[in-house]
Amino acid sequence: MIKLFFTPLLFLCTLNADVTTQMLQLYQKGAYIQACALGVQNFKLIQPNEASTSLYAFSCLNADQIDRLNTPIKTLNQSSEARANASYFSLLILQKRLLIQSLYDSYPLKQLKLPASSHLLSRVFDYYCKNPQTSNTIKEYTDTSNPRQSYKLYTIQIDSVKTFAIDEYYDKILVKHHVYQ
Repeated sequence: MIKLFFTPLLFLCTLNADVTTQMLQLYQKGAYIQACALGVQNFKLIQPNEASTSLYAFSCLNADQIDRLNTPIKTLNQSSEARANASYFSLLILQKRLLIQSLYDSYPLKQLKLPASSHLLSRVFDYYCKNPQTSNTIKEYTDTSNPRQSYKLYTIQIDSVKTFAIDEYYDKILVKHHVYQ
């Protein structure tokens, strides 16, 4: 009877380790979209392990799939590091939602004070709060710590879903296009 209990448990632990290893390998290769998808598909399996859950969440974050952070946030609560990660992910989701509200509904953010982070979305959010450029369709910001780096923030619609994009420039050359759905 004990063998029957431990055999499935051992199998689940092996599967969890395998999924985490695959996610880590994909993450290290920069295949964030695939690592995020693997985390989504296997969330119930990796959920008990906060390191695996955080890896899944950071993969989604690096893939600009901010809304996918809602699921892991709920379970990252056992350790201090996990709670800090959950707070960080929550901040980015909030900043994304507030930007959408402000860009589409002219909701003022200038008086809002939120913690800042080094993530692109957070940096552009801070620039926007300080200078919303309400008359411009495309909002342009220069990085205060690196004047060669600049950003363009603008609204887009994908399948009738209102969202926004941020283009990153270095020496006026487009480096990366981010769409936050």
